[in-house]
Amino acid sequence: MSRLIFTAGLGLAVLCVTSATSFADQSYLCAINEVYECVGITGCKRVSPQGANLAGVMVLDVKKREVRLAPLGGKPRADNVESITVTDEAILLYGMGMRKVDRTWSAVIALKTGNFSGGISTLRSSFAWSGTCSSNPDASDKQ
Repeated sequence: MSRLIFTAGLGLAVLCVTSATSFADQSYLCAINEVYECVGITGCKRVSPQGANLAGVMVLDVKKREVRLAPLGGKPRADNVESITVTDEAILLYGMGMRKVDRTWSAVIALKTGNFSGGISTLRSSFAWSGTCSSNPDASDKQ
């Protein structure tokens, strides 16, 4: 009986590791729907993604650990993702970008719903955003 329980537990562990690994190898197409800029004393106000120096659409390549951006009217670029953690429910991201400025960002993608939220912290203000991501498995194959 204990051997049966051990075998079932081992099978479940392999399934969980395989599931997390498959998410770690994927690419996601993400769109930012809302952005708020928050400044001390004056509070928060809604701004456009361009006003926050964000691209409205981006591709997250988990395997390559990068976010590719193509802002409207701007030059396409790729920023490194410093840290990626994949859980059963979400992908947690952290980075500083390629630019030499005092700013960091973090984000989370809900694996079941595709909800995407995150924030950017700078010395003067912070930005909070929300949006949606969908799996984009073809993107990694084409590059």
